[in-house]
Amino acid sequence: MNKKIKVSVQIKLVKDPEGKEKLKATIPINIMFDKEFDAKILEEELIKFERRYFYLIICLKSLLESIHSMKQKDGKVLLYWEIGDKIISFIKNNENTPFFMENITSSLVRDVGISKKFLTRCKRFRVNYPDVTQIDPTKSFWGYVATFEKGYLSKGRYTKIKNNEKTKK
Repeated sequence: MNKKIKVSVQIKLVKDPEGKEKLKATIPINIMFDKEFDAKILEEELIKFERRYFYLIICLKSLLESIHSMKQKDGKVLLYWEIGDKIISFIKNNENTPFFMENITSSLVRDVGISKKFLTRCKRFRVNYPDVTQIDPTKSFWGYVATFEKGYLSKGRYTKIKNNEKTKK
């Protein structure tokens, strides 16, 4: 397989021989018609790619669990940054492989169970603040989101902030 060729990978739900659904990395079939096709190398590289992706899913689910279980606000923002960092790291770690992830956000939405908007915000947060030491652990993630989205807040978040302001008066 030519090292210069980049092959798109999709993570799909497939049924194993026992009928159980599981995630599997798939590639376009036309890659097998390449002159330099080597099934063994392809299979080995695909298995490595799957393992990296499954590790990413486990990490993201663990970080989300920590966010939901964390009582104190201080430091919570660092977990959102870490979500973005895990995604960015996964993408960068695959730059030197023959594979790239097709529709990574859509796959993560399905496999982790979070919204596209949330994932996009976490990635953008990490891109805007590449060094974790730039993050103020006492500031909320949503405060950072409002900064890089030019003051945008969802209706529910806006209502919550307004209600908090009324109770402080």
